[in-house]
Amino acid sequence: MKIYDDKKHKNLSPDNFEFVQRDEKIYDKRFETKPIGYFKDAMIRFGKNRTNVIATIILGILILLAIFVPVLTTKNYQDLETELANLPPRMPLLKEIGIFDGMKQYEDQQVDLSTIDPETGLGLPLGFDSELIQMDTLENYEVACTDLSDSCKGGQVDFTLDRTKTESRMQSPDFFSFSEAKEPSVTVDILELNTESSIQVNVNIVSNFGTKRTTLGTITEPGVYAYDLYDTLELPASDGQVELEIIATEARDNSIRLNAVTVDDNTSDEPLADYTGHALTRFSPVVAGSTIISRVNGVILQASFKYDIYADVFGEREYKVFSANQFREITAANADVCNMPSNPDDLIGWDQFGPECPFSKVVAQTEPTQGPDGEFYFSYHLFVNYSIYRGYDDIPNFLFGTNAFGKDFFALVWLGLRTSLFVGLVVATINISVGIIYGSIEGYYGGMVDLLMERFGEIIGRIPFLVWLGLFVIILGPGVLTLIVLLTITGWLGVASTTRTQFYRYKGREYVLASRTMGAKDSRIIFRHILPNGIGTIITASILMIPAVIFSESTISYLGYGIGHGQSFKLLGLFELSGVSIGVLLADGRTSLVDRPYLTMFPAVIISILMITFNMFGNALRDAFNPSLRGSE
Repeated sequence: MKIYDDKKHKNLSPDNFEFVQRDEKIYDKRFETKPIGYFKDAMIRFGKNRTNVIATIILGILILLAIFVPVLTTKNYQDLETELANLPPRMPLLKEIGIFDGMKQYEDQQVDLSTIDPETGLGLPLGFDSELIQMDTLENYEVACTDLSDSCKGGQVDFTLDRTKTESRMQSPDFFSFSEAKEPSVTVDILELNTESSIQVNVNIVSNFGTKRTTLGTITEPGVYAYDLYDTLELPASDGQVELEIIATEARDNSIRLNAVTVDDNTSDEPLADYTGHALTRFSPVVAGSTIISRVNGVILQASFKYDIYADVFGEREYKVFSANQFREITAANADVCNMPSNPDDLIGWDQFGPECPFSKVVAQTEPTQGPDGEFYFSYHLFVNYSIYRGYDDIPNFLFGTNAFGKDFFALVWLGLRTSLFVGLVVATINISVGIIYGSIEGYYGGMVDLLMERFGEIIGRIPFLVWLGLFVIILGPGVLTLIVLLTITGWLGVASTTRTQFYRYKGREYVLASRTMGAKDSRIIFRHILPNGIGTIITASILMIPAVIFSESTISYLGYGIGHGQSFKLLGLFELSGVSIGVLLADGRTSLVDRPYLTMFPAVIISILMITFNMFGNALRDAFNPSLRGSE
């Protein structure tokens, strides 16, 4: 506040004031604008909240996508196509920066040891096209293994005696000729041997005169044992052969762990035979089944890398099952681009179809089998240009990837949302209608009517959900009807309670009493005076019921009691909706959450956005239809 201290302002006289418009006649001005109705005023308030408008636009976009994407998509989302199974998401713009680029991460793939680069030390995985591997992501590492394959290197071998046997004889896989060896020897390296077990090392000399067995020694303790064969044995001539034999006894509870068995010529650096790791598993029991061979402490070289799975799938690939009829139909339809041999009955090995033909090579043909109609049927084993075969000019982009059945997951998500929205809309309409009527009667009449109706609602509401679920599944079985009945049996109670509260709030107001005094009917009082004043709160509760129903449907379908694969139902008798819903997709994705998280992520994101936008849309409608805010900014 500004304070005037000078004398000029302190000594004001009446002459300093004058009347304005003293001699003029002033009239009320006429309104130039048109009157605004209740709903128009509500929409004006609704439009002034930009956040709610954006949320409404997003909600509308989601609904439009759910309606039109399954209709307009050119990709398969209905038929089984295992060749396209489990493709990762591939989005045109994001793939340029390495996000959702269609590259598939592989782990624990066996390395082809012949491809190891001496400079980098990295080897390529078996069964993959090296040109499609993103080399900067390639890593090699060793993993413990216990299998008996030759890819499992190093480690030891356990020989455990069958419990029905007392002795096991194991022979070396090879025969050795020591005719040129100057100082032959055998070394046995044993890591573990229990006190009750023993090992006898024999050498069998096989010649034209028969087999002569010589015992080199008996082992009762772990250690490395070397046996000189030069002074011990009378070695055969060049036409004779020698084999090793290991006899194990009492190894039923604690196995004998061998680390290595080597056959050497002590005058040479190179062993005649070196049985370590996998090579030890080549020792075979003399009596089949007398010995259990297992591997311990082995390592296998494996690789992890990113792989361009789209280029691999849509390039040239092997297509094992292709009937002769299918082959003829496709080649006839593409006669202008498919070059056929002069003898169409001799197709084996033909690889000159042409670059634009769906087929690239005929590998084999099955034996013809005569059918019930007397015709002979057979199949071709082919290599196919899969992109051309499927009718794609370029490699397609599956925005959300594909599922385990090769179906376009982008279309499936919107198809599932359409089904969920339909179920949510039907259930919400039933619940809102029943709840408003029921709550209006309760709140308006009160007294004994309210008491009885409230007790009835409490009885229904107190029955556990699982009881209702079990009851309707037994009576109706899992399906759409069960889902709708289950969600409506108690779903209207919340709307009824909200409506009842609003009627108790407004039915005693002066304008209601005045209307009743003037003889207005109950229906007019309810729908003209009371309900419009409480409609904001009721609308909010009603709108929020739709996403709540969708969540409930998702939960029930996720548990397997609602909509499911193979089911379908008519929408107003006009077109058919499939049994795919958001809940079904989430149930499908839970089994592969670690390997393919996108199967769960995308439906979860869509339903989360739907919930948020529905909440904001409901709050906006509540403020817009609140009569007390009419005319306010």
